[in-house]
Amino acid sequence: MPKKIELTETFLKIRKNLSFVLVEPESPGNIGAVARALKTTGFNKLILINPCEINHCDLRMMAHRSMDIIKNAKITTSFDEAIGNMRLTVGTTMRERHYKFPFFSPQEICRKILAVAVEHPVSIIFGRERTGLTNEELTKCHLHSTIATATQNPALNLSQAVMIFAHTLFMNLNKVESGYQYNLASQYEFEKFYEHLIKSLKLVNFVPRDGYDNFIIRVKRLLGRSMPEKRDVRMLHKLLQIFETRITDVEKQLEEQKRREIY
Repeated sequence: MPKKIELTETFLKIRKNLSFVLVEPESPGNIGAVARALKTTGFNKLILINPCEINHCDLRMMAHRSMDIIKNAKITTSFDEAIGNMRLTVGTTMRERHYKFPFFSPQEICRKILAVAVEHPVSIIFGRERTGLTNEELTKCHLHSTIATATQNPALNLSQAVMIFAHTLFMNLNKVESGYQYNLASQYEFEKFYEHLIKSLKLVNFVPRDGYDNFIIRVKRLLGRSMPEKRDVRMLHKLLQIFETRITDVEKQLEEQKRREIY
């Protein structure tokens, strides 16, 4: 179960000023999925320009506990009305346009937004599912952004694009930690394991080409990079013990077989 993140004061300030704008969304399911993306990343301001039916069952299903985003969404009938009071607008597109706008990645857009959104209204604008934003709409945006992908077709779904921008902002504004506390093995535990390893190697008459010391140094390089915990070292001991026990059993069986052959 993912841990709930404590939102920073800066994030809370920016959340009040940052709006995600959907221009004439055609799919109720997409609107619901966008609401869910915003909710899970801590955002709550959604603007819908001439949306399709917002009481559709697909929307409610995809929103999944995020209907408050839909209920509080601002609905407008024109692009100009939606962005009229914005101090900074970011238009998103997957297609190259002949205007040759400089395109910024979501990470770059994040850095540019942060300097403004603490005090002023800002919006990230997403176009229609089939055709995106028009050239005229893009020219009304201050900045332009695109998401790098391996292919142009199929392009990202509308809600996927929103999630990438929302999550990028969320991660940059909040310190997200796993919460896992490592119980790292001590140097003494490492050394005891290396002694055990050499003992096991000698048990099977394995002699490294460059000697045991150099062989153990290579093992140290491997384990050092992996930062083993105490239980990891215990597991490695257990693996060696399993092989040692099996080898000892096989040797006993061979000895017993020899004795039977002699007598």
